[in-house]
Amino acid sequence: MTAAPRIAHVGNIANNAYSNAKFQRRLGLAADSYNYPFEFVFGHPEWEDADFDAHLSLFQPPTGRAVPFTNGYVRPPWAKYISGRRFPYSYTTYEEASSHAGLSGQLLDTGRVWAAVPDSSGAPGRKGSLVVLLRRLIRAAGQRYATLNRQGQPNAPEWLQLYVLRWARLAMNYVWAWRVQTGLLLNDRLQEMRADMHEISRDSHLARLGRRLRPRDYTDLACLACWRSFRPLAQDYDLTVLYGPEVTKAGLLPPDRPYVAFEHGTMRTLPFENTLQGQLLALGYQLADACIITNPDVLGSAKRLGLRHYRFIPHPVDETKYCPGETPLANELRRELRVPLIFFCPSRHEWSNGSDSKRSDRVIRAFGRYVREAEPAGLPAAALVLTKWGTDVRASQQLCHDLGIEGRVVWRHPMHKMRLLEYYRAADIVLDQFHDAVGSFGTVTVEAMACARPVIMYFNPQAHEWCLEENPPIQSALTTPEIYGQLVALAGSAERRAAVGAQSRAWVERWHGWRRVAELHLELYREVFDRRGDTAAVQALEAIAARPPALET
Repeated sequence: MTAAPRIAHVGNIANNAYSNAKFQRRLGLAADSYNYPFEFVFGHPEWEDADFDAHLSLFQPPTGRAVPFTNGYVRPPWAKYISGRRFPYSYTTYEEASSHAGLSGQLLDTGRVWAAVPDSSGAPGRKGSLVVLLRRLIRAAGQRYATLNRQGQPNAPEWLQLYVLRWARLAMNYVWAWRVQTGLLLNDRLQEMRADMHEISRDSHLARLGRRLRPRDYTDLACLACWRSFRPLAQDYDLTVLYGPEVTKAGLLPPDRPYVAFEHGTMRTLPFENTLQGQLLALGYQLADACIITNPDVLGSAKRLGLRHYRFIPHPVDETKYCPGETPLANELRRELRVPLIFFCPSRHEWSNGSDSKRSDRVIRAFGRYVREAEPAGLPAAALVLTKWGTDVRASQQLCHDLGIEGRVVWRHPMHKMRLLEYYRAADIVLDQFHDAVGSFGTVTVEAMACARPVIMYFNPQAHEWCLEENPPIQSALTTPEIYGQLVALAGSAERRAAVGAQSRAWVERWHGWRRVAELHLELYREVFDRRGDTAAVQALEAIAARPPALET
């Protein structure tokens, strides 16, 4: 029997690469997932499947050594870290990956660059040396810059610190670029990097198009972190799936290696920006063997880019994990908050009119009106549970104060998925995102629906006509009055909440289950290999599709 094609899922945004690899392995595919050691905390597999009690910062990885896992989770060997180097391009433990991360994996606009500089304070014979001192200072500056850069509404001292650190970061990056460009003062790593860049100039999609990337280009691209690992990785696998911003790496790959571009909210506006990042992202989508669209509202962008081979495949969700169930948390919350109803909105706090906004301010205003008007009119008292993350957390906290509902709003630290599951089950109503430029749903909505919970969010049926056979029973609302109206309708009828929840669960089982999503991916891969003339891979995938799944975690 022909061996199954090896598939690499790279760029673990919201754990979609990990989840897709996990589901495809259940079907028998040889799929691996890759994430950065310095990844946003939501992009570590442990955030999806491990249970733990620690409250982590958004860039503190939940590794088993640092955080005890209460459910015995062990990262599977196929969930790997990108090293940022050419060889080895991956590691299986966080400690290895973070200690060996190459300089190319450090050039990030958030300042994780500096935080990723190795700490050599424990090196023998070097304590107190100037090099060690400088590395400590760089790490400290990087960590401070990262914290400030993610903080919304900074005060005057914070603005000043951010301004100084930003210029220091740029200066460091340009010094690095000058060294690579001129070939002067190179250490071993920079010499390897310079050689890699020459290879890209000889054999890559960019080279075939007559384009070359200058060293200073890399200093402007947060999305090109760990770029040195991508060419050997793509050469080792039969197919590479690039997620979200990682599609920018496509231009660096050898033209003979097939890849799939996975859209993750990165096709709306970014490919049309007049920046190097935008140009590379557009090129990555256009050169892809196929594009997976997860947000139906980007259809216009796909057509504008001139894409031919694209398909809608929904975000992965495991309905066997996200399912209805009893949880003691429900009674604990009601006793703690002294209310019979719990409204839950785990989305990040983003008020802007940007394409990735959640318009969380509308949720708070609608809840304020519910407390002022609906409860005195006889509807059950409720509390609103929010999570403390996003650029506008301070603004949201101030709005709760201004509306006089601080006593009814409960703030929770960002929750890993096993804890989030308990809150879905404990909530009576779940709220998600309310931005008119989007109108499609993400993982929060479908996970809550899988738990048989009614979900309020803005859903645009027109944007989904081309890809959904049946619209989900989402309780759609956009404006503050509309959100308030849906809260009133659902809060006033336990029967309606139960009916909408049951319909939601049934819809997920019909259209959004893990096996259906995995099979849609396999079907797309077969088409890619068929167009490439890889008969053996096509036959192997057809054999896999005919076998019953094995429930591998």
